[in-house]
Amino acid sequence: MDQQEGEASAFEDGGDQDQAAQAQPRGVVAKLGNIVAQIERACQKQCSYGNNREGGNSWKEILRNALEDLTQILEDDGVVSAYELHSSGLIQALLSLLSTSYWDQGLKSSKMSKYQKQRVQVFKQCFKGKSNDEKNSVHILVHKLVSVLESIEKLPVYLYESPGSGYGLQILTRRLRFRLEKAPVESTLIDRTGRGLKMEPLSTVAQLERYLLKMVAKQWYDYDRSTFQFLKKLRESKYQTFKHSYDFDENGIIYFIGTNGKTSSEWVNPAQYGLVSVTSSDGRNLPYGRVEDILSRDSSALNCHTNDDKKSWFSIDLGLYVIPSAYTLRHARGYGRSALRNWYFQMSRDGTTWTTLYTHSDDTSLNDPGSTSTWPIETSPDEYQGWRHVRIQQAGKNASGQTHYLSLSGFEIYGQVTGVCEDLGKAAKEAEAHLRKQRRVLKTQMLKHMTGTLRVRAP
Repeated sequence: MDQQEGEASAFEDGGDQDQAAQAQPRGVVAKLGNIVAQIERACQKQCSYGNNREGGNSWKEILRNALEDLTQILEDDGVVSAYELHSSGLIQALLSLLSTSYWDQGLKSSKMSKYQKQRVQVFKQCFKGKSNDEKNSVHILVHKLVSVLESIEKLPVYLYESPGSGYGLQILTRRLRFRLEKAPVESTLIDRTGRGLKMEPLSTVAQLERYLLKMVAKQWYDYDRSTFQFLKKLRESKYQTFKHSYDFDENGIIYFIGTNGKTSSEWVNPAQYGLVSVTSSDGRNLPYGRVEDILSRDSSALNCHTNDDKKSWFSIDLGLYVIPSAYTLRHARGYGRSALRNWYFQMSRDGTTWTTLYTHSDDTSLNDPGSTSTWPIETSPDEYQGWRHVRIQQAGKNASGQTHYLSLSGFEIYGQVTGVCEDLGKAAKEAEAHLRKQRRVLKTQMLKHMTGTLRVRAP
């Protein structure tokens, strides 16, 4: 028994040690994380202070120390694996360092190019000074990066030219010849002999590059809210006015937020990445679709609607104070004849007390799925603060004349921005928590009532 107890105790001690070892990352992982943080700090400091202010060159010292630590890790054979290199975020940091950095956005092209060259120069100095014939840090880094790419990419590779020809992706620019043949059982194939046939690619090299870059590099919306360019621009008077031109143009506030102040060529749904906060009378769980679908810019409408509730609503925390001048809606698809007919356009400063700015009664502007319309909003000339929250609330039956489903698949707003906020989503979270509490109370009351009516007395 003593021997068995001793073995069990030793086994337990060993298991505890293994769990402790797994809970703590290896020292090299912590070092890589620190290097990534220092590289990002140096890039941010360079763009924040430039090189002409007092202490402006301190970013070089921060970057130089980080890169020297990296070369030391690389020169120690077997210390860092490809997986650790990838998971640490070092690849994203190096992309920002050697190419156009996220922190460069909003700067003039000449200054962006100047800052990039300065960072590349520091990188060259560090790796050139640390490299030698036996342990070349640059070569080791390249081999590690290739290993990372091989470990995360599983795309099949097809060779279309003889080895050593050196054409690479140039093969995609060649004219290809195809021949159509009729299958033995086919009798309806049209004879297109001598005619041209246009073929469209499923994807271009540039599209693949953008897609893969998103997988390995941080995007602008992945950073802290205080770094967003659209917030910085909205603090300047020349960017604060948004005027409607046509339905879902590129002049609206939602579009401005989703393109980071028009510094990004690709629009993203602001609600999907936490740039604005959307909720509904059903919380965040709709019977069909997602709450963020009401901000979609897709011309082919999505299926997004609330439950059949007489006072159903969608609300948006813009994270900005706006005096509206117009707003646009797109009708969703799905349930037939569910277009809005009677509803309120409301705004609020705190997400609790609402002001109705437009009352729609028997409004037939929206009909088919995907149809759009814009309504002008008039506010008091004495209004100077604006409102932060927007709400579309059902005020009667929809186009069916029978139900109250609130169906939306697009929203845009225009007007004057008077201020920006940092506590995004606070009111929406409090409202959702209050709604959950009300539901729990109602459920408890119903259960008590049912228990009382079903109670059977003993004879």
